[in-house]
Amino acid sequence: MHRSKQKLYLRRIGIFLLIMTITAGVMIGIFYKLYDASKQSIIGSWRNKTKEIAQEFSYYIKMPMDAVSFSAIKVNEMLKDNVPENEVGRYLIDETQVYSTIISDNTTGIYGYYRGTYLDGSGWTPPEDYEPTSRPWYIDAVKGDGEIVTVKPYKNLQTFTMMMSVSQLLDDGESVVSMDIFIDGVQKMIEDISEDKHIQEAFVIDKNGFIVAHTDSNKIAVHLSYDGNETDRELYEILKKEDRNYVEFSSSDGSNIVFIEDVNGVWKTVVVLDKRDTFSSLKSIYVMSGAVLFAIAMTLILLFMYLNEKHRENVELSREVEAIADIYMIVLKIDLVRDTVKTLRFNKGDARSFQSSFKNYRHSALKMADQIASGQFKALLERFMDPNTLEKRLEGINSISQEFIDYNNRWMRIRFIVVDRDEKGSLQQVILAFESIDEDKKRQEAFKKLSETDRMTGIRNRGSGESMIKSRLAEGRSGMFCVMDADNFKSINDNYGHKVGDKVIIEMAKCMQSAFRDSDVVFRLGGDEFAAFADGVENESVGRLVIGRFFEAINNMSIPELGDRKVSISVGAAFYPSSNVDTFDLLYMRADEGAYESKRYEGNFITFK
Repeated sequence: MHRSKQKLYLRRIGIFLLIMTITAGVMIGIFYKLYDASKQSIIGSWRNKTKEIAQEFSYYIKMPMDAVSFSAIKVNEMLKDNVPENEVGRYLIDETQVYSTIISDNTTGIYGYYRGTYLDGSGWTPPEDYEPTSRPWYIDAVKGDGEIVTVKPYKNLQTFTMMMSVSQLLDDGESVVSMDIFIDGVQKMIEDISEDKHIQEAFVIDKNGFIVAHTDSNKIAVHLSYDGNETDRELYEILKKEDRNYVEFSSSDGSNIVFIEDVNGVWKTVVVLDKRDTFSSLKSIYVMSGAVLFAIAMTLILLFMYLNEKHRENVELSREVEAIADIYMIVLKIDLVRDTVKTLRFNKGDARSFQSSFKNYRHSALKMADQIASGQFKALLERFMDPNTLEKRLEGINSISQEFIDYNNRWMRIRFIVVDRDEKGSLQQVILAFESIDEDKKRQEAFKKLSETDRMTGIRNRGSGESMIKSRLAEGRSGMFCVMDADNFKSINDNYGHKVGDKVIIEMAKCMQSAFRDSDVVFRLGGDEFAAFADGVENESVGRLVIGRFFEAINNMSIPELGDRKVSISVGAAFYPSSNVDTFDLLYMRADEGAYESKRYEGNFITFK
């Protein structure tokens, strides 16, 4: 009996030890899953924070880059037209005034190097020994070979503050357009970030390795590798080689976590955390979870199932969150297998049919497109949202998008993002996200209008006008092309001053706008020269009526500073087409010859060629 009880006891001990071994193994597995899920949550949180920081810097640098790009287009046109330096200088001054209203006060304006002359839109007069071609903004622009570049931070001689230049080399391979931006704003954002006690250091670095902003302001403009310590050099090597946005590495200073985000292809935002400090909270979670699990060992299986389910939900949620950017105003999760739609995010007044989850997405897709889009975009959006072609359109890619105008007359971008596929690669779940791009579109239109408009008169400039006429001629349209300028205009500038001369040019433009139709192309060639294309005017009798209205407006033009002096205009006109091989250049040449002949006569006169 004693031996029997002893065997039973030993058997119970064995069972107990087996249960404890299984329990220990299960606990280790649970601890690992819990630890990994918490770690990934912390990493995901910091990755999102770094993305938000990079987005702020992206907005800060994007506007100056766009400004330089649009200004470079116009100055390139001036180079082709051989426009004199003083007129280009006035253009830069006008551009600086325009950008002072569009861009905040983080820039001194547009300046550049034009055919051997330094021009400054802010009115700054450089010292006599100032050599533009030896300055970093010029040297780096030449190295960039036509691409927009950013220059190592430097002290501006005009403001005596730390700045950075954004520059672009023009088509002649010599001239450069540039804009200085104050780094104070970037540095202020970095210093605000450093208030988070978890951050060991944060900085913005350009693609050449120079620091643009740093939590330690003494490191601004130094090279991370050449001027840094051993840890800085190790970090620089990682930044050069790694394409990932999250890296763990050990150095002489300890173990670190680095989050990296690109900023418009010219900068990188770097946030460095101490690994031990970042994950210190996980230790207490680990210990507390262990104590609870030991106390409730008998419910380990249920707890394991619960934690495993939570882990699965966290992984799924993490996958959803990483697929969604904060810029989206409406976000739907579509399960193509169950044919259901779950609304993840919407703004009141914008969502319409998306304020609750629903079934039958395949049946509702076309109706949704009809409710969202404006009339002219309904068919386009229906094709984009068609569930029957979605699989084929997303084959081999993870995202497709389409721009359209919604029922509130706003520009929107809609995007399908793949969330999950089965083992065969067939779509299981997708995200459907709506993003408002209305402000970006309006900004682009504003820049386009600035690039096509003559600053003084408000009508089209030469490049825009000629391009529009060539497009119409290519469509087979006919009409009358006119070249016109003021007689003895130089004497007006000499006797009455350039301000009065500018008034004459402005009034001439107004007279042209009143004489020609809205459908006609009216533009300024430069100086006191203008041109126009009257669509559909094909004979001299009608042409004289049009020009007659223009001459009448000129005669009625009132400029008090001129007193009794009248402004007269010489006009040359030609009709298109004059032959089967006629071109715009030949049309221009005929009209220009006509204007030259009209100069022989006093008063307003037109010559048809």
